[in-house]
Amino acid sequence: MKRNFLKAGVLALSVTVISCGGEKGTDETIHNDSLTTEDTTTKTTTSDISYQIPSPDDMFSLVKQASIKGKNTSMLNPTANAKNYVDNKMKALNFGIYSTDLLYCSSFDFGSEALKYFVTVKKLGDDIGISTAIKESTAKRIEDNIGNNDSLRAISNDLYASSFQTLEGNDRGSTLSLVIAGGWIESLYIVTNMVPKYAKGDAAVERVAEQKYALDNLLDYMKKYESDANVAGAITSISELKAIFDKIEEQAAGTSGMTEGKGKMKVLGGGTKLVITEDQYKGIVEKTAAIRKSFTEAK
Repeated sequence: MKRNFLKAGVLALSVTVISCGGEKGTDETIHNDSLTTEDTTTKTTTSDISYQIPSPDDMFSLVKQASIKGKNTSMLNPTANAKNYVDNKMKALNFGIYSTDLLYCSSFDFGSEALKYFVTVKKLGDDIGISTAIKESTAKRIEDNIGNNDSLRAISNDLYASSFQTLEGNDRGSTLSLVIAGGWIESLYIVTNMVPKYAKGDAAVERVAEQKYALDNLLDYMKKYESDANVAGAITSISELKAIFDKIEEQAAGTSGMTEGKGKMKVLGGGTKLVITEDQYKGIVEKTAAIRKSFTEAK
């Protein structure tokens, strides 16, 4: 079974942003209140290199399909914490985190909470200079669609797509890398909270293991901006998680295997599987929680 890892971006649905040569375009940006596709990919190409990172929407879809207990909002970053984020690094990281929390609420029947998280995302968006991407009217759309999960997911993805394009289009790569890092860590944190215990062959555990390649791609993208002290600090934290993921073994299961395509794209082919141990999974759960704590607790 071929697994195509999703392109860089946190929540955007079917949006392509090409930064080389200043050209920007979209394959399909959702502007209505219905979810029309399950393709949760966003592609960022810089200097002919593409970076692939799974979106929370992709990770949550697996959890949503499974009958997993513990779907609640207690693990999300409380909106009250937003007032504590005063520097650009914390604002960018938590814009990504709160955007992921917004999508989680939109996906799992927490419509009233989704409205609260939108307000927080809008405030942080204003603070990091992307106010034009987040329209006031979106709050009304969310309010009107409470109880309609598909519509709320579409709205949430549409919102982040606009934010993503605004940052990319204005050469705000260092800020965008922090947003992506915050969103990726939050999605991994939420999934490992919902599935805290290792079970061999469990689909959610396997999805976590697959983040081995997503993490490589995330760090490759962030390293383009490591001259920024804020990005460099985030890289140092996330690299501690990479050390654990690197221990996960690849085992051949057929004739085809893991390949590296154009640029930085890494694809796990049908002939390769990842074998994650209980200790490795536990280490990922604990380290993800520690990094997430450092991202959400203002010093």
